[in-house]
Amino acid sequence: MKTLVIGSALFEMLVRLDALPKTGEDVLCRESGMIIGGCAYNVAGTLRNMGCDHDLCVPVGKGHYADIIAKELRRCGYEILIRDESQDNGWCLDLVEAGGERTFITSQGIEATFRESWFDGIDMTFYDTVYVSGYQLCGGSGREMARWLERLSGKQLFFAPGPVIGQIEPFVKAALFALHPILHLNETEAKEASGELEAEKAARNLYRRTGNLVIITLGAEGALYDDGNGVHRIPSRAAEVVDTIGAGDSHLGAVIGGLSRGYSIESAIRFANCVAAEIVSIQGPVMEKQQFEQRMGKWNEQDKSIF
Repeated sequence: MKTLVIGSALFEMLVRLDALPKTGEDVLCRESGMIIGGCAYNVAGTLRNMGCDHDLCVPVGKGHYADIIAKELRRCGYEILIRDESQDNGWCLDLVEAGGERTFITSQGIEATFRESWFDGIDMTFYDTVYVSGYQLCGGSGREMARWLERLSGKQLFFAPGPVIGQIEPFVKAALFALHPILHLNETEAKEASGELEAEKAARNLYRRTGNLVIITLGAEGALYDDGNGVHRIPSRAAEVVDTIGAGDSHLGAVIGGLSRGYSIESAIRFANCVAAEIVSIQGPVMEKQQFEQRMGKWNEQDKSIF
C-alpha cells in the first residue's frame, strides 16, 4: 500500500513559557528551538520511520522559509512534487506551556493556496491511499481540493479535520464525507464536527455520516474507534509530557502505517497510542529514525499483541 500524504510543511519556532501571557504582559521564555513541522510533514515522518511506502506532497514556494523547507525535504529523501514560486511558505510560532499544552500562531503561505491544477503532474495510479488535513480544505483551497478528490476512484481517503473543522465550508465537508473517508479527530474536534456532547456518541454520529472507520484520540486516556460494530476503547500507556506538538499527526501516521502493514484496526490504534506517547515525551513533532526505533523497540517487547 502506497500513501500520498498531502498538506503542508512549515518553518516553526518553539517557545516554552510557564503560561500564556495576558494582554499587555511581558514574559520571558525559558528556551526555544526551530524545527520543520506541518501536519503532512509530521504524518510522513512517522511513515518514514516505519519504513512504509509513501510520498510527501507539500507545496514549496520561493523565499527564505521555502529554501529551508526544500533543504529539509531533500535531507529526508523526498522529491518536491509541487513547486510554485508565487509566494513563500508559511511559518508558525509554537507556544508551549509548562504542562506541555501548545498554542499555535500561524502565518500562512503557499501551502494555504492549493489548486486543482497542481496535481496534474502526479500519477495517482501509484497510490491506493491518500491523506489530507483540514487546513488544506479551508476557503478556496477547500473547493479546489474537493473537486480533485471527487475525481479519484478506488482510493482510501484518510481525513484529519483538525482544529479548523468549523472553518471548512459545509458543502466542502459534505463532499469529503461522501467519499467515505477514515476520520481521525481529537475529542474536542469530534464533538464540534458531530454536535454531540460525548465522544462515543460523536463517533457513532460521524460513522453514520461517512460509513467508515472513525478514530477519536483521548489524550492520556488513549483512543476510541467506531468501525460499524460498536465503539471500542484502546487505552494508552503513561507518558511524561514535554510537549504535545505533533501527537495527533504521529498517531494518525502510525495508524496508516499499521494498516498498511496488515495490522488489525485495534492493533494499529494500539501501536499508534504507543507512538503518540513517545512523541509527547520529546520536544518537537517528529523523531529521527534511530530515536524512533530505540523508543518503539521497548513497546514492541512489552506489547506483543500489537503484532
